[in-house]
Amino acid sequence: MEALSMGDEAITSGKSARSPGFWRWSRVLPALLLVGSATFVAAYYVPLRRAHLLLIAEQQTSSQKAKELEQTLSQVRGELDAKTAQVEKLEAERRQIEAARRSGLDRVEQLKTELSGKLDKQIKKGVAAIAVADGQAVVALPESAVFAPYKLDVSPQGQLLLCHVASALSAGNEAPIRVGAVSGPPDQTPPVLLRDHPTPWSLSAARAASVAQVLEEKCAVKGARLSAVGHAGNDPAGAALAESKLPAGRVELAVALPSAPADAK
Repeated sequence: MEALSMGDEAITSGKSARSPGFWRWSRVLPALLLVGSATFVAAYYVPLRRAHLLLIAEQQTSSQKAKELEQTLSQVRGELDAKTAQVEKLEAERRQIEAARRSGLDRVEQLKTELSGKLDKQIKKGVAAIAVADGQAVVALPESAVFAPYKLDVSPQGQLLLCHVASALSAGNEAPIRVGAVSGPPDQTPPVLLRDHPTPWSLSAARAASVAQVLEEKCAVKGARLSAVGHAGNDPAGAALAESKLPAGRVELAVALPSAPADAK
């Protein structure tokens, strides 16, 4: 019993010896844990949390920008498709117009060849010439072969010539016929004509109108097909007729087929 009592006393004595340090650590350790936790939170968790939130915000911003870019890209694609379709349409129209122009010029050249055959005698006699100018087939006649001397009236021979030309121009088509008159030099114009028509414009217009009237009344050309214009001393077809060596004063009958460019003007 004494031995047991002595052991209990030793244990009790040991506990009493460790108690101050034990209780000191028991108070310090929670504080250290709290400080460590706060340090961890301050040093790692808070920055990580901020970085995470920042990444989420950047991701949302990037996602929004991606949507906006996709919308812009879609709009640009739509505009590009529309422009491409418009360019393709214009190119198709250009090819169509070019094909029509070539076809029209080919038909005018064909008409020129046909007229050359039908007016071969008149061409060889020097009272007619044929050319192609501005998409039109042009038959030129010297005014001396059309009008009576010192008059604006068409002579009987001129009427036969005009009707023959009109028949050749009307073969197989009802295309419009434009009658143009070009005045020669004023010093070669009879004074009797200058008395009533003192200017080249007035004289050439009167001659063109006289020819158009004969074509309608004597040559059975429909009036709706005819137009008359005085060119004075100017001649739109002059360059094309340069090799014909016809005199400056002349009458020109021009025909433009429906598909020729001149008709589109």
